[in-house]
Amino acid sequence: MPVIGGLPAAVIQSRKRLDEGRQKLRAQHDSGSPGLHVCVRLTDLVDSIVLDLFDLALEQSGMANSSGAFSLVAHGGYGRRDVAPFSDVDLMLLHSKSVATEAVSVARLLSQWIVDSGCQLGFSLRTPQQSWKLAWSDATVFSSLAESRLMAGSTELFATYIRGLRQGARRRSQKLIRKVEHARFEERRKYGETVFLLEPNIKRSRGGLRDIQLMRWIGFAKFGECDIERLAQLGHITPEDHQALRRGYQYLLRLRNQMHFTAGKSQDQLDRALQIRLAEWSGFEGEEGILPVEQFMKQYFEHTSEIRYSSAHFANSAKWQSPIAKSIEHTVAFPVRRDYRVGWRHVWATKSGLERLKRDPAAVLELMSVSSLFDKPIEHTTWREIRAAMLTRQAGDIDDVTIQRFMELLSSSGNLADQLRRLHELRVLEQIIPGMTHARCLLQFNQYHKYTVDAHSIQAVDCVTDLESDESLLGIMYRGLKNKAILHLALLIHDLGKGFAEDHSEVGRRIAAKTADRLCLSAQDKETLEFLVHQHLLLAHTAFRYDLSDNRAAVKFASVVGSSERLQLLLLLTYADLASVGPDVVNQWKVDLLLQLYYQTDSHFRDDKPGEGFRGEITSRREAILHAVPANINPGKDWWKGQIDALPIGYLMRTPPHLAVSELANLLELEHKPSLTWGRYIESQQAVEYTIATRQTGRPIGAFHRITGVISSLGMQINAADIHTQPGDIAWDRFLVEDQEYEGAPPQSRIDLVCQKINQSLNPESPAVPNFPMKWSSRGSKNSESLEIQPTQVRFDNSTSESHTIITLFAYDRLGLLYSVSKALFEMELILQFAKISTHLDQVVDVFYVTDMNHAKIEESTHLYMIRQRLLQAARSPLKSLKGS
Repeated sequence: MPVIGGLPAAVIQSRKRLDEGRQKLRAQHDSGSPGLHVCVRLTDLVDSIVLDLFDLALEQSGMANSSGAFSLVAHGGYGRRDVAPFSDVDLMLLHSKSVATEAVSVARLLSQWIVDSGCQLGFSLRTPQQSWKLAWSDATVFSSLAESRLMAGSTELFATYIRGLRQGARRRSQKLIRKVEHARFEERRKYGETVFLLEPNIKRSRGGLRDIQLMRWIGFAKFGECDIERLAQLGHITPEDHQALRRGYQYLLRLRNQMHFTAGKSQDQLDRALQIRLAEWSGFEGEEGILPVEQFMKQYFEHTSEIRYSSAHFANSAKWQSPIAKSIEHTVAFPVRRDYRVGWRHVWATKSGLERLKRDPAAVLELMSVSSLFDKPIEHTTWREIRAAMLTRQAGDIDDVTIQRFMELLSSSGNLADQLRRLHELRVLEQIIPGMTHARCLLQFNQYHKYTVDAHSIQAVDCVTDLESDESLLGIMYRGLKNKAILHLALLIHDLGKGFAEDHSEVGRRIAAKTADRLCLSAQDKETLEFLVHQHLLLAHTAFRYDLSDNRAAVKFASVVGSSERLQLLLLLTYADLASVGPDVVNQWKVDLLLQLYYQTDSHFRDDKPGEGFRGEITSRREAILHAVPANINPGKDWWKGQIDALPIGYLMRTPPHLAVSELANLLELEHKPSLTWGRYIESQQAVEYTIATRQTGRPIGAFHRITGVISSLGMQINAADIHTQPGDIAWDRFLVEDQEYEGAPPQSRIDLVCQKINQSLNPESPAVPNFPMKWSSRGSKNSESLEIQPTQVRFDNSTSESHTIITLFAYDRLGLLYSVSKALFEMELILQFAKISTHLDQVVDVFYVTDMNHAKIEESTHLYMIRQRLLQAARSPLKSLKGS
């Protein structure tokens, strides 16, 4: 056998055939060939290579005349013939016990040569008995072997194997279905439990290709058949589901082929950069208010939501019911409200009831109330009939009965979000609120929002109703609401103005007005709904960007809100809106700021009596700290009272008295040290809070940018920051920092090291430039490339504060951003008196209260222009990598 460069000539030729074959298939794909056609032809190409190498391995092992002792089996994606251009090739060499030794030699040569030819290989060597044993104990092995296809060798051996696998699976069907469902659940939890995750994995996220594969595996376990077409012919998949699955399957296969060809490797993650390229490839051009990529992802989500629904129904049917059981259930069911029947597993409509359901949203709401009352799902046939009718029904006027039932639903808080999701899936929700049609599957193309507009809106309702069992102040406030329906409705529609050219809050206000009229709300409720939707960003905007110790911000905010009732509703809406954006967007730091502004504003609507209201609460907290100061301690009470009175309200809200005393006592050491730094891990926020105190004397040294430089150079993420000044010209800076080198709390040695480096950086004689490593890896690093869709913005506010110019920076986060920006402020000789830093995933809103060197506001237009240009440059310019540790 000819050998070239240590490899058999046949292997070299196989590699060439594979490369050339992929190039031809790329041309076929580019010409518009359906995804499955390309996958099948690629499978044929790989088959021809594998079979040639199998014959060669048999020959080299001296087993050329004993091929009947083996069965070469393709399984997994290779077995079902839908491999993408760079998918793995899963093979099993099946053998009888009598040739176990010889099988090892064949397997060693075959597996090595397939890899050398350029394929990613998954390979196993088993007897039929070994295969069965593994399949029953391991869901991953079973799901892969369920897709087995004989390529070469003994048909008798393969028949024995597949017959035993099929019969054993059907005997263990319920156990195996539970196992593969659990494995799929764990996979979805990792890659995206919701269909509407904005950077989905086309294979593994919910509604992706894996959900179709799940149906195949369950079909094999339950019915001995994994082919979707065959399952449909046998009546196990409804015609409507079958059509939806065919469309979605073809769409995803062609899309995945494009992703693989573009990357030149296996690529299943739809990150934002790839979404933009695929939108262009798909021919989307965008329209007013909607980007091409948003059109592309809307189409993607429409397909995956159909796949998710069909897959879930098939799994439930296979798990719980047989045709005989379904017939018995219908026989013994009892009637409810004339048109509905309740069985032991489902509720459904009679023939006459189904006709009413298809034309009357009020009837659907009635059926859903029956479903909720008896805690049983709606039968699939009834569900599909309603949905098909609603897809073609125009959203016309709704009658009083529909309005009454919908408002009754909104007044509840039990499983409200689930009910709204079902109504949305049925296309009934948009019959009641037509604005939901535009929001369906609408992408919000930024990293701040993790879900589509419709999914986020319903998730917001879910977050606020979860407060029903919450013991916090927010929970107490929510349970005390007399009319929850307006809050729930506001959350449902608060973002429906997105996807238009105009500001979404302005569009949302008009949608709220139309919705109120459509639902016949009272004038007062209409006004409240309009306010909540129009101003849904106001509370967060004020709390996260302004110095709340300056009462002017609260006064201005209170003048817009107007009443204590509205304030309560706006607080709950703001919390739910933030909590439903994505995982970990809300932390205790942000909740404290929202509550702080709430208390301050609420005091404007009430007559404060001693010991009551916000002022009384803050006064009592200051007194508690003063009371905790040890007796006869130096300096005297006057020093302590001055320091305690200057503590920011947010600090008072979240810090126990004994800890406040301990931290204030640290300030006494500034008589002998230039700076003090301490840190503590806050479990509830999964972050370390570093506090830095420095005495501001002499010329400014740019303490803030030195601190941020140290934190960034150590590869840590600044999630939030506050700076203020204590009596004695003491700068008190607090940073909430996520240490991405550690899961959970970093060791004390790490915290001590950070404190040491910060103190070193604040030495006026030390250089201010931090040492950034050339690169580092962390558990928080992102795979997708950074995309900046929204422009970096710098805004000035000279009206809110009497003594400071407020600079607000909106930018995409990057390594060292805060260091670059704060360094630029220092170099422009701006004195930084107060700052709020807020990071939202990949976007930041940084607020700086500054004056010039004469402690005056900056109001001259040319000076403001120069500051803006310098800050924009600092925010946009990548940080120069500096060698160091």
